[in-house]
Amino acid sequence: MSKLAIKGHWIETILVALLVGVTILSVGWHIYRYGGDYYYMEVNGSSGSFPVTVPVGITQNGYVYRGTAKDKYGNRKHLEFRTVADDLGPFHKGQIIRVTYNLKFGVTNYKEVNRDHVPPLARFD
Repeated sequence: MSKLAIKGHWIETILVALLVGVTILSVGWHIYRYGGDYYYMEVNGSSGSFPVTVPVGITQNGYVYRGTAKDKYGNRKHLEFRTVADDLGPFHKGQIIRVTYNLKFGVTNYKEVNRDHVPPLARFD
C-alpha cells in the first residue's frame, strides 16, 4: 500500500468522526434547547393579540394564551405562550393544547391535541 492511500484512509476516518461528532452535538443541543415536559392546557380564550410578520412579509395577528396546565402526573403550572408565524391560531374555547415547557427556556413548543391523547391525570373534567 502506498503512503498516499494510507493518508486518504485517515482523512476519510477523520471526516466521518467529525460528521458523527457534529450530529451528536446537534441532537444534544436540540434536546437541551427544545426538550422539556409536556403540559396540557384547556383554552378558555385568548389573553390578547400582537402583530406577527409571516414569511411572505404580511403582518397578521398572533395570540397570547395564559392558563393553568397539568402534566401527566396531575401537577399544575401556570403557563403563558404566544403563537408563532408557523401556527398563528387562534385556538378556540375548549381546545386542548399540549405545551412543551423547558426549565431554562420556558415554553418551546405547542400543539393542539385530541382529548383522547391527554393522560388521565392531566384531564380537565
